[in-house]
Amino acid sequence: MNKRGNKNILFKKYFIMYFFVLLLPMVICCSYYAYMLAVINHDDINTRKTELIHSASIFDTIVSEVNYLGDCLTSNVEVNHFKNLDNVMEYPNTYKIHELQEALPDLYLVNQAVYGYYIFFDKSEVVINKSIAYTYEQFYDLYLRKDNIEDFEKWSLDRTEESKHYGFLPMEEYEIYVKKTKENLICYTRPLLSTTIGGDGHVAIYIKEDVASSVMPAMEEGSIQVVQDFSGNIIYKAFDDEMTISDSDIENLLQEADDEKDAIQKEVNLGGEQYTMISLESEASGMRYTNFVPNKIINQRLTYCILLLVAFIFVGILVDVILSYQISIKNATPINDMLNKMSLKIERFGGHQSALASLKEAFTYLADSNDKLSNALNDQKPYLQTAFVNRLLFSGFQEEKEILRMADYLQYQVENRTFWVLLFRFHMVINGGDEGDQKLLNTFSASLTELIDQKLPGSLYTDLGEGQLALIMNTEAAGEDEIRKKSSELVKNIKMQMAPSLAEKIFVYGGSTESSPDRIRESYLNAAYLCYNEAEQIENTIIWYDHRENHSIGYPSADMHVKLVHYVTTGDEKGLHDYLEMIVTEYFIESDLPVYVQHMLITDLQSTLFRLLDLVKLGDSEYARYYKELEKNHNLPVLNQIRITLNLFKELCQFMNRQKKMQDADMIAGGIVSYIDSHYGDPNLSLSMVADQFEISQPYLSSLFKQTQGIKFSNYIENIRIDKAKDLLRTTDLPIVKISEMVGYGSTNSFCRAFKRVTGLNTSEYRND
Repeated sequence: MNKRGNKNILFKKYFIMYFFVLLLPMVICCSYYAYMLAVINHDDINTRKTELIHSASIFDTIVSEVNYLGDCLTSNVEVNHFKNLDNVMEYPNTYKIHELQEALPDLYLVNQAVYGYYIFFDKSEVVINKSIAYTYEQFYDLYLRKDNIEDFEKWSLDRTEESKHYGFLPMEEYEIYVKKTKENLICYTRPLLSTTIGGDGHVAIYIKEDVASSVMPAMEEGSIQVVQDFSGNIIYKAFDDEMTISDSDIENLLQEADDEKDAIQKEVNLGGEQYTMISLESEASGMRYTNFVPNKIINQRLTYCILLLVAFIFVGILVDVILSYQISIKNATPINDMLNKMSLKIERFGGHQSALASLKEAFTYLADSNDKLSNALNDQKPYLQTAFVNRLLFSGFQEEKEILRMADYLQYQVENRTFWVLLFRFHMVINGGDEGDQKLLNTFSASLTELIDQKLPGSLYTDLGEGQLALIMNTEAAGEDEIRKKSSELVKNIKMQMAPSLAEKIFVYGGSTESSPDRIRESYLNAAYLCYNEAEQIENTIIWYDHRENHSIGYPSADMHVKLVHYVTTGDEKGLHDYLEMIVTEYFIESDLPVYVQHMLITDLQSTLFRLLDLVKLGDSEYARYYKELEKNHNLPVLNQIRITLNLFKELCQFMNRQKKMQDADMIAGGIVSYIDSHYGDPNLSLSMVADQFEISQPYLSSLFKQTQGIKFSNYIENIRIDKAKDLLRTTDLPIVKISEMVGYGSTNSFCRAFKRVTGLNTSEYRND
């Protein structure tokens, strides 16, 4: 019973430990997911606030335009004159109506959001706009009226009340006889300018419901949208037809928000439903815009996400229990078997010696029964070796004890030894998209690792990728000459056994010799440093690092800025392309500059481009575009920075080239005009003659002249010849034949036809005038 209890305790401990270990990441993920749900819900509200603010600004624009239209109508001189007339529908006063309509604004040129405007004149009892003129009764019977008004007398009373109102009235349904339809309209009224107490009439401007609904945010199911004027009266309300919400309920809720100028958000109860009220008051118009969104709409996505989270937690806990159970069984079973074996041995032999013997047998049994674990550890050794090499070369170890412990496990000698790094590099330009190049690199890596394993079994090396392999050499304390000799023999033997096509492309760089394993990283850095500037020493088997030499990294000369400025400002696109191609090839592809040096070179190129912008005359928008591209380019990867920077140089050079061509074109066009002005009397003057004179093609000459002078070449010659002939006809008594010769016409008939065509008169008529 006690044995079974021990087994269960061991299993429970394992199970609890693994359960909570696996549960912890899920708890972290769920916490982050819950936080993201809160952020998403907050973003939903902010999105609706932004939409309402945008809609309010557009609605304010419509209100402003309606006010402006009302100002135009009430201050119109003809309107104020017409309000004092009576019997305008009787002859001869009917022409006054036409004069007034001519003076009224065209609605579609003023405000297309307005359905219509009408001017009510009380003295003459007529309604007039740009296109209609009705008496009050005709307007009621034949044109427009509220749907809930049954007779003319009630309409007259209602109109009298409206004439005293200044501003918007609540939206109501109107019957439009002309279109035989019913429309919901928002009416804006204002009295005409008057010196009497009773008033002289008023202006009514109507806005269709469709205009207001298109401006407001898109309606959601069950939502309510309200617009109030500065007095708190509801002028627009939109909601589902089946909803029954009274204006008083809404006004009571909105009274609490009157003192708030900014957009507010609060939970409210309206008609037994919970809503989120988003409301704001416009500073421009004094109107208040409110959107009531049902909480069930806002929480719909949140509810779905919460259900998804619950399902995830349930599945996660279920998987956690299953995995914890399986792992606990796998770990507890060997220990329980060992304890059973020890218990049996002790019971069989008794005494301390028997216990020790049984313990030994138990451990032997445990080792035998866990061959899989031992094999798994052996399988992990190559990965551990690679990790050990990478830490020696790149990150380093914090304590030497850690190096000794890992080296002892890998059976790698590190005490009283000398270390150095040989860096093998397969030298060729690799095109990332070329499958053949990649196969060649793979062949190089496979061949080199196989030969190193043959020549130096148990050595430490790692494939760095892109045709590079680092080998850590290790020997008893020896002189530098002996180390270099040993390394050269190794490299020669490796190259001899490799394919000649591969061997001739291999360069080997030797780092500095170090006496401590924690200094291996320095040896690797020195070897890697040589890769950037020592590739030309191909006569050496190994290119060794020498701390006495000055290993400098290649960098463009100081005249790079001067050359770039010259190519850009002269518009030399080919020269700029070749120079930039040289920089990319020499300093980014072939030289393998360190990343920090690449960033320095890109910064120098961008600084040159920045200075060039001060030399080039660009428009403000173009300057802003270039500066924005340079700012955006700042934190991008190196390849993207190179591409964008070079493209900006090319764009600037193309702009300068176009400017230069335009200047050259203006100079050529000016020369052509001067040549025509001085040779118009030559009968041989023609397009081909001038093209030959200026050494340009005829099509280019024709296009250039039309583009710069705005007139065809032949028309310009004809016009200048006729102008000279007109001067001669006015100021001299020379015969027509002589004048035609002087202005370049080969025959008098041709001259007379051209003169008649240009001036509309023959030569004798022109001279006599």
